[in-house]
Amino acid sequence: MRLLTCFFLLLIGAIPIFSQSQTVLAPDDTQVALDRLSAEKQALFQKGDARTLADDFRLIELGEWLSVEGKWVEKAEGEPDYLLVGAELAYRQNDFSLAESRVKAYLDRVPGDPAGRLFQARLYIEAWELTKAAEICAQLRQENDLHEGAALLQGRLALLQKDYAGALTLAQAVQQWNPANAKAYLLEAEAYFWLRQPEQAEAPLRRALELDPFDPDARFAYGYALWRRVDATLLPAMAAQWEIALRVHPLHYQTHWHWGNGHTHLTYADYVDPQEDEIRPQLERADSLLAQNQIEAALTHIWQVARAYPTSELPMMHLGSAYYMAYDLGPARLDTAQEIFQGILSRKAHYGPAHNGLAAVIKQKRFAYLHQYDSLEQVIAHTQITDPDNFAAVFSDLDRYPGERVRRMVWNQLYSSVVYFPFLQKLGREFVIPPLHEDLALAMDQPFFRGATTFDNRQWMDIRGVGSGATGIEYVERGAHLERNVTLHEYVHLFHGQVFTEAEMRAVRAHYYRAMAEGYIIDYYSANNEFEYLAQTFPAYFIPVKVHPLNHKSLNTRSDLLSKDPGMYAFIDSLVQRHRAYLAGDSAAMAANWAEVYVKQAERAHRREAWAEASALLDTALRWDSTYRPALLARAALAQAQQAWNEAEFWLEQAETPGYAPAQAARAAYLRARFDTGLIAAPEALSQMVAAYEAALSRETDLAERASLAESLRRTYRDFGRWVEAIEAADRYVRQAPTVSTYLRDRRDEAAAFAAELRGRLGYLAEARAVFEPLLAQKPQDYYLRRQWAAVLATNGAYPEAVAVLTAGQRILAAAGRPDPDYAAAICLYALSGGDTATAQSARADLPGHPPAYGDVYLWAQARCAWGEAEGLDSLIGEPARLPATRAEQERLRGHLAAARGDTAAAISAYQAALKADPYVLETRFQLLELLTATGASRQARRLAREGSLLPLPPGPAAQRRLEEYE
Repeated sequence: MRLLTCFFLLLIGAIPIFSQSQTVLAPDDTQVALDRLSAEKQALFQKGDARTLADDFRLIELGEWLSVEGKWVEKAEGEPDYLLVGAELAYRQNDFSLAESRVKAYLDRVPGDPAGRLFQARLYIEAWELTKAAEICAQLRQENDLHEGAALLQGRLALLQKDYAGALTLAQAVQQWNPANAKAYLLEAEAYFWLRQPEQAEAPLRRALELDPFDPDARFAYGYALWRRVDATLLPAMAAQWEIALRVHPLHYQTHWHWGNGHTHLTYADYVDPQEDEIRPQLERADSLLAQNQIEAALTHIWQVARAYPTSELPMMHLGSAYYMAYDLGPARLDTAQEIFQGILSRKAHYGPAHNGLAAVIKQKRFAYLHQYDSLEQVIAHTQITDPDNFAAVFSDLDRYPGERVRRMVWNQLYSSVVYFPFLQKLGREFVIPPLHEDLALAMDQPFFRGATTFDNRQWMDIRGVGSGATGIEYVERGAHLERNVTLHEYVHLFHGQVFTEAEMRAVRAHYYRAMAEGYIIDYYSANNEFEYLAQTFPAYFIPVKVHPLNHKSLNTRSDLLSKDPGMYAFIDSLVQRHRAYLAGDSAAMAANWAEVYVKQAERAHRREAWAEASALLDTALRWDSTYRPALLARAALAQAQQAWNEAEFWLEQAETPGYAPAQAARAAYLRARFDTGLIAAPEALSQMVAAYEAALSRETDLAERASLAESLRRTYRDFGRWVEAIEAADRYVRQAPTVSTYLRDRRDEAAAFAAELRGRLGYLAEARAVFEPLLAQKPQDYYLRRQWAAVLATNGAYPEAVAVLTAGQRILAAAGRPDPDYAAAICLYALSGGDTATAQSARADLPGHPPAYGDVYLWAQARCAWGEAEGLDSLIGEPARLPATRAEQERLRGHLAAARGDTAAAISAYQAALKADPYVLETRFQLLELLTATGASRQARRLAREGSLLPLPPGPAAQRRLEEYE
């Protein structure tokens, strides 16, 4: 066997790697692996001019490309094998055309060589000429049936052609031929990923890494497998695997993409640039120049800003982004952009936007090698936009890109969903296409995105598309070149959430639940929840071909949908037929959607108390569809808000049809409104509301709606001071909770946390800890969950721990530019209670000087009171509330203020009133006990302590011991 052929087969895993005489590394021993990587590189460098062809190939494998770059050219004159060294370098650097020319030159000199032919097959796959690649592999297998490299490439082709069982068979066959073939185990793992069995992929990945610890594909895949466990505690381990992948392959596309799209162990606290507010306004002129296609002027301006702020990554991100979208500069611009993004990463490790920018550049280079590339570019160039005004009203920021290219690409990816433009325009909704230098927080003007995570532990700060209306420019390019249509995916989220009727929403959920139950689901991502299900299946309906799947949610087509989920195919087909009818002039085809849009507008007017406007909008909704029940219920809600009880009752009756659960939920809201205005006493209101919710639950079959009803029921019990029933309702839901979707699993967790919070605030700290600590480990950026747990800890006197829980969250929120005033108030209060005045003083900087518009006013007032700033806070109490929970909060604050003024009698009276409204609030009971004891009212204190011990749900052990001290 030729030396080159032998080593090339080694490169693709067809024969054991030469270094396997060393001790086998455990895949999770990443630091040991990095140490060995450095040692192996050093050993190769020390050979100097004595390095062999095999050594040079090994250096390529280990990521030391520059050390081989010059040598292969001079060597190739005498040794044609070095042409494949040059081809491999070009391949890893994403210059497939150059790699092809070098392979061709090699085969001209060594005709028919298996290594060269196998390389040709790899390149045919990159060009998406799968038939040609398959023919070469088949010929190689005919010549040598045990040709491991050809068999493995056949396995990769099987994956791309969705023959996952065939790929698995090939992987296992190669393992039998050669148990030391690392790539065979990697192929097996990839088959399991595509078969939606990620847990099965881990064992073969570990074996692959034991055999070849420096395979970047295996390192990436193992880190990805750890992420797929959806365990936030494993994110550092994921990152450690990907660190090795990039050390040995600095341009590893999948690693850069994932690390740049939310899969990270970092938070925005690691990204924050203290000069951002100063720098970004100075870069706005560059955006204006780019939009006018004044590329050189824009680049010059960015360079000027970069020189003024040499330590900031923001100008350089802007510069790389500008080169990426400066189409008129030609392909060379991508090399410049690549160099810029790599430079950013060398200075700021694992900065997500730079990883994503690098992935975008890599992909843009690869597009040009697709055999369909020229025809796809012609489609873009000749696209005609037939509804430019409505298109521009929704996709409102496309003028920021030079020329017409981006506008045409977006239009081409929307298909019949352009029908939703006027609906979205009526609602004032827009969809933006942010460039590489702009994150979602900026694009959507929502700091939320810098401090939040997704259901699968991705950081929103780095995610490049969102269903509320954004898709990154790089996704638009990919969709235009036959890859996953993320533009349409996110746009589906937008019209799904805004324009779909109640019946359509329920239908999507019903199809999703059925598909999950019967195994029809088309990919792992659509299995997450009903929203991702529609956003994956709707684009699939239109798309006959997809190429180069980035991950295991990227390859679904029309034929896949029809064969795997014919019910959903039929549903989408019926939608599309209505779209086409409406676009052809039949407005009745989407009458109910117009009714839904006007209901949403009416609800906005309702929230502003613009009663006449809301009424007129609901009139319009009902003219579009006189039987649209959400409009009837909105009519009832509008009437009850104005205390027009007879009218509200009339509209409720209009909406009440057999089996329609939302009417019963609306009746519960109607009863609550009558209670709030004093028309029903608390016991009667609670009884009737509970009956309404239970009636709704008995009728409702939709799992999401049932979860919402269960939440309303338990919160109603709590609001009326019935903690026992509230906990029982929460526990009952947790026991029976469906967990088919991410949203339903979240609803289960929320119910568990609800019950744990109430128990914890009654002194059952150990039980609460058993719930909150595992949940927070998995959801470290669930800020409401942190608030709940901190409140429990503080109630039980664990003030330092409570402060630590909140401080960890506030650090991220502050970095994102939105410190939480409730967090600031709680940290102040708990730190002062624990005697930590330094921490309290630090948190005070984030405490607003006035009651927060959106936040817990009572908590804010307590924090101010704790600082001795009680003056003027009495006005916050307002009129006595009828709802027991709110009344208890009011009276507790009144007690705090009275105590701060030294009016002990008033404080005692207020705390007694608070306990009458809600006897389960331990903090209030102990505050009252302290005052009674201090004033010598020991008999009253004993009675109060005994009453606490005898509650239907008595306090926990530690609290009981405290109560016994007063008895």
